[in-house]
Amino acid sequence: MGKKIKFIPNAQLEKGDTVICVHMDDEYSPVTAGTPGVVKEVSKTPYGETVYYVIWKNGSKLALIDGVDKWRKKIEDDLDDYEQITESKIVLVRTKKDLLNKNF
Repeated sequence: MGKKIKFIPNAQLEKGDTVICVHMDDEYSPVTAGTPGVVKEVSKTPYGETVYYVIWKNGSKLALIDGVDKWRKKIEDDLDDYEQITESKIVLVRTKKDLLNKNF
């Protein structure tokens, strides 16, 4: 049915992920806070930093650098699945509680 959208701060990214720029450590960057983009490639620098190459909605192709820049990863969850998992957890907790209290 519906979708639940979450934005995870500075989450690890994969090719195809949608991101929202929060802050780029570059005063001349054309990518401002709130600009959405799509990750096209992921690599590591010789120093071990992860670099996410992003094509931004404004046409820019600047990369995000883990540990330097800030972003939010967009995640969509199916609400029906979320509600079913939540209900299952509630039933499981109640069942354990009933077993401990011998209410069965």
